[in-house]
Amino acid sequence: MTDHILDFAHGFESGTNAQWRTLSDKALRGSNFEKTLVHHTEDGIKRGPLFTDGPKNSINNTAEIPHLAARPWHITSEIDHPEIEMANADILADLQGGVSAITLRLDPTGKQGIALRDRSDLQRLLSGVHTNLVPIALAPSAHNFAAAALLVQHFEAHADLADTHIGFGFTPDMSDTEKCANLANWIKHHAPHWKAFSINAVGVHEAGATQAQELAYMLSYTVQLIRNLQTHGFTIDEVLALMDVHLASDQDGHMGIVKMRAARMLWAKMAESFGASITTCILQATSARRMLSKMDPWSNMLRLGGATFGAICGGANYITTLPFTHPLGLATSFARRIARNQQILLMEESRLGQVNDPANGSYTHETLTYELSKTAWDIFQEMEKLGGWENAQTWFQTQIYQAHEKRMKKINNGETLLIGVNQFIKPDGRKAEIRPRPQIKIKTGAEINAASFATAMKQAKQGLLLPLKMQPSTFVPVRATEIPKGAAS
Repeated sequence: MTDHILDFAHGFESGTNAQWRTLSDKALRGSNFEKTLVHHTEDGIKRGPLFTDGPKNSINNTAEIPHLAARPWHITSEIDHPEIEMANADILADLQGGVSAITLRLDPTGKQGIALRDRSDLQRLLSGVHTNLVPIALAPSAHNFAAAALLVQHFEAHADLADTHIGFGFTPDMSDTEKCANLANWIKHHAPHWKAFSINAVGVHEAGATQAQELAYMLSYTVQLIRNLQTHGFTIDEVLALMDVHLASDQDGHMGIVKMRAARMLWAKMAESFGASITTCILQATSARRMLSKMDPWSNMLRLGGATFGAICGGANYITTLPFTHPLGLATSFARRIARNQQILLMEESRLGQVNDPANGSYTHETLTYELSKTAWDIFQEMEKLGGWENAQTWFQTQIYQAHEKRMKKINNGETLLIGVNQFIKPDGRKAEIRPRPQIKIKTGAEINAASFATAMKQAKQGLLLPLKMQPSTFVPVRATEIPKGAAS
């Protein structure tokens, strides 16, 4: 018998890096080691090929992953059908099929989301939904101020605010300080467990940002919002309690784990620098849109599986897996079922939610988490030197555009291979079905236009309509022809 039953390496001589390198060179049979085995991320971080120790330093070791009551994470469904009745049917079908949280993508024009405009529309949309059991959030947008007023009027009339969990998804322009203060003040006094603001780093990811740029944006935008609200008398703990963070998760599952873990570490460091007592954040992960193929949508199932795996093992609290036909148009019930079942399989059969931070202790993930955090922090510090988010936007946009151009060049010349895009394309494959996008008759009338949240709620109660400009926000990087002379590095 042995006293080292769990030490599988006991009794064996430990190898050295030099010995491993000798064996590697032998296996390569003359091929260049650096070109064959050493790979780098888009941020220049070396991905192996071998990690034999964890990082010597750590940005922060207090990045806890809070568990949700009765579940490791919320399986979240995005609702975007323009017609109210069909959107309601999608909500009920998804909830019955295993979804536990809902995101509403609003667009009164019906072009990019639910054509919802007033209180009666919202009542029909949520008909039959047990809102005391289902967290509901608006897709992040700079135009959600009026929609927040509409939600408040609905839930004050139809539910106990203490039993509901609502996210307004407001991503304000930094000039909207009064609106931010109004919204924060209402939540503070009426529903302190609701979320007012979303730090929407998904937008910069879709615009072409690297992982480090996405995390740097998260920090820079958050810090600017914190400073603005502190000038209105809010404490750091009050401000952080109003926020959630939205990150994209792409097909690289392992780097997805790394990004989610790095986000928590960076958030904790930022919160501690302000003297906050709570350093955890609520992470909402959405599978990346930019990774999805139109030419071969069936291959998207593979990408979505990797994206979901990374978000789960990285510790996201809310995870949205988009339908595999998302680039083509409105998803059928089949595509929506596949999307939610990908998470259910990983939760119930693979049991991925049973381990808290499964990458903890992995030399690979620990090292990459530290290196990504350090790279993102350096970019954030550069933005601080430029004067914070408000003054660093043009510089930051040029960095994203350059990263996007570099990525596309590698895809176009075949250096980066993507299944269903430039590798293993099946133009004669079975066609993926989508639902036709309906023509929407837009309601007309007076619109909610108040800068005061109290007045906006009164206008919503009176039946005024959401403004037509309600589409979710997009982040547009500055193109090369628009870069000011000397701005690009």
